[in-house]
Amino acid sequence: MEDIYKFTLDNETFERVLSGKKTVQLVVNDSKHKDYAVGNLITFVREPAEGLDKNAVMTVNATIENLMYFADIKEAVELLGKESCGFKHSATIEKASDIFLSTESFEATQKNGLVALMFKISQ
Repeated sequence: MEDIYKFTLDNETFERVLSGKKTVQLVVNDSKHKDYAVGNLITFVREPAEGLDKNAVMTVNATIENLMYFADIKEAVELLGKESCGFKHSATIEKASDIFLSTESFEATQKNGLVALMFKISQ
């Protein structure tokens, strides 16, 4: 079974987690993600990238501090903010939605909605 507590992020998004700009991980609220609870530990892994310093931090742990539920990505991003959800400040809501839906199924999102894992990096 795949570890539901681990998220692989591209370098730019991983850096947003490290800097504290990204504080929310959005996931489809399907059966795979029903087990998340406040206090759970989650791990973010930096996707290997060409030219990346091998000594760079490759993982970071965080604790879920709150869960919020949304009907769709637009609702989540409008309430929580683009940057806290990991998108560029300059991104439109439509662009954020396109980025999210490039990795998640539109049908699954429509059927199940989203859960926002609001986290804080573990010290």
